[in-house]
Amino acid sequence: MRIRLYIAVSLDGYIAAADGSVDWLEPFFDADYGYDSFMQGIRCAVMGRRTYEQVLDFGEWPYPDHDVWVLSRSPLGDVPPRTYGWAEDPASLVRHLRANVDEGDCWLIGGGQILREFERIGAVDEYEIFVMPVLLGAGIPLFPDPFPAGRLELRDVTAWANGAVRLVYEPSGPEEPEDLDEG
Repeated sequence: MRIRLYIAVSLDGYIAAADGSVDWLEPFFDADYGYDSFMQGIRCAVMGRRTYEQVLDFGEWPYPDHDVWVLSRSPLGDVPPRTYGWAEDPASLVRHLRANVDEGDCWLIGGGQILREFERIGAVDEYEIFVMPVLLGAGIPLFPDPFPAGRLELRDVTAWANGAVRLVYEPSGPEEPEDLDEG
């Protein structure tokens, strides 16, 4: 089981506007970005409480066929089927998922703080980031400060005529220090 990030981000690095809205993505809904294919390989999902609340506001629960884990220190109340609150730390959730999800991958839906915690413990196996040709100027960043330093290896790039670009990265080994004595 791999933990995979699949997310859209503005060109200036935001996953949502300052008020949490993602309306800026609506002009891009007419293109196929491979979502259905991605979802065929997904068995479960993880999200933070704010993302969960936002998804609930969208209307019908979009993940009825997936186990969804919501990281939250407070009870969730009424939850959609197959949705579970997780009050423990992200590392314990990762251990739980790796021990219990035997087929398919886990989608790390967001947001940035959850991504930071999963990256901090080295749990993100793939980053699939869709850079959208929009400058928001402010908002909720994909990589909030302080974000752990790391190195990624580019695996794939796809561009659409509407200006969207899909970047797929995997973690790579530690960066090799430059030899300053040569040259």
